[in-house]
Amino acid sequence: MKASVVIPAYNASRTLPQCLAALASQSRPPHEIIVVDDGSTDGTPELAAQFPNARFVTQDNAGPAAARNRGASEATGDWIVFTDADCVPPPDWLERLLTPEPDTSVAGVGGGYTIANPGALLARVIQAEIGARHARMAGTVDFLGSFNVAYRREAYASAGGFDTRFRQASGEDNDLAYRIHEQGGTLRFAPDAPVAHFHPERLLPYLRTQLRHGYWRVLLYRTHQGRTATGDAYAGAVDLLAPPLAALSLGYIALALLATAFGEMRPLGLVPVLLMLQCGLHLGMARRISAEDHNTEALAFPFLAALRDVARAAGLVWGAWHFVVLRRES
Repeated sequence: MKASVVIPAYNASRTLPQCLAALASQSRPPHEIIVVDDGSTDGTPELAAQFPNARFVTQDNAGPAAARNRGASEATGDWIVFTDADCVPPPDWLERLLTPEPDTSVAGVGGGYTIANPGALLARVIQAEIGARHARMAGTVDFLGSFNVAYRREAYASAGGFDTRFRQASGEDNDLAYRIHEQGGTLRFAPDAPVAHFHPERLLPYLRTQLRHGYWRVLLYRTHQGRTATGDAYAGAVDLLAPPLAALSLGYIALALLATAFGEMRPLGLVPVLLMLQCGLHLGMARRISAEDHNTEALAFPFLAALRDVARAAGLVWGAWHFVVLRRES
């Protein structure tokens, strides 16, 4: 069984060398490593060229979905394994992911995250939440993330690969996993095959990313309308409800401020109540994080999640206008 590893890379010079060095020392060496540069401007191509174990191809900037498809088109392995340029696989990653070889009913196998930058509190809070979610995903699932996943070549091809309408890293992995699952392919989560990931360390860039997630989720759920109420193995009901509720709260606050500016009384005293309710939506996850002895992270999580809800709500409004009202496709 041959495993081709595909890595999309865009301005990844800070982390790509660590990723490629880790892949070069796998206990089960990959059949090939293909780096697809997605129009980088930071020297990523020159760095990739320093690793003779990797094959380097380039394309004009088209997004990670298109870059992964380009890499898959170049791959010759029986399994196409995807990870990201900001991930560092441990030495036994491929061995744990694909040994023993999955039976023929299994279309995809994926793993989770560990943290590559534990010195930052924000990164630790993000990892604590991810770890709590992945702890409940062992076995057969309906979603696998493209940062750490192996798809059987035939299943990937039958589903048509990643949807290139998703021009940014958000929703394209959900979409492909949903399509493969709906075609009858079994997806399996392997909790003992994680990769280390460099999580965001600064709040504002993290929130900008979450705004982007909200935007692309509109296209995702427009495409998979049955998922709007059920989510998947990773995201549950709270994750689906929290951003729309935040959008309603923001709408109320905006109307209250506008009315106040025109001299009309509106109950602005409800604003702290709305904020507390938004934080309260995430107390269940905070308890799960605390149960893993991440108490500091558990205290910070509800407030971070509420801010994330606001960012995603703004993205949802933007995406609804673009993908639903205007019916744009990308």
